[in-house]
Amino acid sequence: MDGNHPLPLWNVTAFVLGTGPDLPADRLGRLEGYFTIGVNRIWRMGFVPAVSFWIDAGVYEENPIHFDRTLCVCDRSAAGRPEHIGLPMRAGPLPGYPNPNYLHHLANAGAAAALWAVAMGCYPVILLGMGGGDDGRGAGQLEAMRRDLRRLLAMRYAPPGAHHPALWAWDGPAEFDENMNHCHVQPARAGEMVAHIREFFSHGPI
Repeated sequence: MDGNHPLPLWNVTAFVLGTGPDLPADRLGRLEGYFTIGVNRIWRMGFVPAVSFWIDAGVYEENPIHFDRTLCVCDRSAAGRPEHIGLPMRAGPLPGYPNPNYLHHLANAGAAAALWAVAMGCYPVILLGMGGGDDGRGAGQLEAMRRDLRRLLAMRYAPPGAHHPALWAWDGPAEFDENMNHCHVQPARAGEMVAHIREFFSHGPI
């Protein structure tokens, strides 16, 4: 990370973990030592991410013991405790330049988490468990989630000077195994990243 950059996670590799059927759940142990953002009920996979992210009320109350072990970033209306970072929501078209002080209202919470990671300066942002496979949701909700992911990837967000888009969707275990040794995938001290996030938001919106 560049200590002179105003964004707290500049050039930090982020893994955003959804809970879709394409999540390589048996490989999550390999993400120890990386910066991870777990969406909604990632605790059901037995994994504790650096950041837990949700935008629905009631998620915290389902398993507070898990969430008290992570930094929680969520919609203000969903914030379960005062130490959580509760951010206002914005609706409408995806922004050309994401703002870290807002969460974007999307049907796909994983896409919202990935957009927030981009806004915080992360590069690359690797998406796991968000391929849109059938996981028992209603057809309308599933299609809305798939549409959000397609819209997000089509934006091709990238930091200045980057040769590749920031968002990188991996599809299942085989792609995970192939890409983990890629030069852009860098480990990070999760505790330090969490401290940077808390410090960033302690000063109020920029």
